[in-house]
Amino acid sequence: MKLCRGILLASLVFASAACQKGPKPWEPDAAARTLFLPSVRPVGPAPVYSRTRWTQPPEVLPNRERPGSRDSDMASSAPPLRPVFQLSLKATPLAEAARVLAATSRYTSYTDPSIASQKLTIESLGTIDELGQTIEQKAQVQVVIDHRNREVRFLPPTGEQPRLFSE
Repeated sequence: MKLCRGILLASLVFASAACQKGPKPWEPDAAARTLFLPSVRPVGPAPVYSRTRWTQPPEVLPNRERPGSRDSDMASSAPPLRPVFQLSLKATPLAEAARVLAATSRYTSYTDPSIASQKLTIESLGTIDELGQTIEQKAQVQVVIDHRNREVRFLPPTGEQPRLFSE
C-alpha cells in the first residue's frame, strides 16, 4: 500500500507540475518586451512661404544653323548622299537590268522596246548614278536617272544627250 501511495503522490506532483501555467517556449518573455511609441515632433514643420524656384528669365534660343548652311546653300555646294549597291547581272536583258537598277532606290523603270531584249553582263559596285554610267558604257545605251520623278530610263543611243523638263 505504501508503494501505491508513493506512486499516487508522485503522479500528482508530476501532473500539477505539467499543468502549471508558466512561460511557453514559443512566447517571448513579457519582461523583455520593448515598447516603441510613435515619434512626436516638439514643433511643427517649418512654414513654406513660396513653392516656386528661382530660375533664369527665358531668352531667345540661338540660331541652330551655321551661316551658309541653309538648304539652298547646301544643295549647290555638296553632292547628295546616295547608298552604295553591288550589281551583278549575267546575260540579263536590259529591261530586267533597268528594273533591278530602279528597285535599288525604289524608282520606276522604263526601257525602250527596241533595246529591251539586248543582253548585259555586269559586275559592279557603286551608287545608282555610277551604276547607270557603267551600264551606259557597257551596253552602249543612254541611261537617264531622274531623281526628282524617281525614274530610271534606258533609251537607244542618239546623237544628243537627253534633257529633263526640269533642267
